Amino acid sequence: AYRDKLRRLLAWPGSRIRSERLLSSLPPSFLREHALLLGRLGRHEHALGILYSRLGSLDLALEYCDVRRERQLAGADAAGGPASSTDCPYLPLIRVVLSSDPDDPDRGAAAAVRVLALRRGSVDKVAALKMLPGDLPVSSLARPFLIPAVVEDESRARRLMVASSLLRSRHARLRKELVEAQLTSQADVRSPALARLGLGELVRASRGTRARPVHATSPWFPDVLLTRYHFRRSLVIQAQVANAPSPVGRAGAALADVAFVVAESSDEAIVPRLELPLGRIPPGSTGSVWCVLAASPGRLDGSAFLTSELRFTVRDDGEDEAGGPG
Repeated sequence: AYRDKLRRLLAWPGSRIRSERLLSSLPPSFLREHALLLGRLGRHEHALGILYSRLGSLDLALEYCDVRRERQLAGADAAGGPASSTDCPYLPLIRVVLSSDPDDPDRGAAAAVRVLALRRGSVDKVAALKMLPGDLPVSSLARPFLIPAVVEDESRARRLMVASSLLRSRHARLRKELVEAQLTSQADVRSPALARLGLGELVRASRGTRARPVHATSPWFPDVLLTRYHFRRSLVIQAQVANAPSPVGRAGAALADVAFVVAESSDEAIVPRLELPLGRIPPGSTGSVWCVLAASPGRLDGSAFLTSELRFTVRDDGEDEAGGPG
C-alpha cells in the first residue's frame, strides 16, 4: 500500500521532490518508482526501458506515454493552442522496443507495429514510419496500421469539411443579419447614431431629391435620393442609396464602404462635422448614409453650394473592383 502512495506522489506533477537524491536512495527493486523519477528528470527513454524491457510490460509503457500525452494536451488547452507535434510521447517507446532485443529484431519490429496500431490516433505517423526498419514488409503494416489510419484520416477530413461548410453557412447568415440590422438602424433621422449627437429638435425637412452626378458614372452607380434635415445648429443630409438587384442567373454586385461626403462648401459657416457610412449594401437593397454639417443658426435660412461625393467600392463574388465618387 505504501508503494502505491509513493507512486501516486511521484506521478503527481505538483509534488516537490528532489528527484536525483530520491533516485539514488531507492532500492533497486523499486523499478516502477525508478521509472517515474526518471520521467520527472526528462529521461523518458530510460524510464520506458525499465517498464518495457525490465518489467516486460508494454501496457505499463503505453500508460506512461498516455499520461505524457494527456499533460501535453492539457498544457496546450491552457495556452490556447494546439499540442506540439515535435515531442510525440510515443516515439521514445518505439525506439525502445526496436532496440530491446538485438538478437531478434523481428520481435522488436512487431512490438513497434503494435504500438502504432494501438495509438494510431495519437502517434506522429510520419516520424514513426521513418523509425521502422527498411526491410519491414508493407503487408505487416497494412492491416493493423496503414489501412485503419487512412480510413480514420479520411473520416476526420470529411468531418472537418462538413464543419467548415456549416461554419461558412453560419458566417454568411450572421453577416446578412448584421447588414440588415445596420440598414434598419440607419434608415431614418431617428437612428441611434444621430441621436447620440444631441442635435436637438428637428426644425424642418426637405422633400427627397434625386441626385444627378456631374461626372460620368460607373455602371454600378446606384440610385441616390437626397433629403435635408434642418436642426438649430446642424444640417443633416441623408443619401438613400438603392443598389440594383442581381441580374437573373448571375451574382450581383454589393456596394461596400459606402459614404456620403461633403467635400466643399461655398459658405464657411456650414462645414462638415461627421459622416455615418455603411459597410455593405447587398444587391437589391437600400441603405442610408449620412453627413452631418455644423451650421450657424442664421445661415440655415440662406443658400450655400455644397460639392458632395458618394464613395463606395464594388464587391463582386468577394473580389474588389473599382468604385468611386459620383
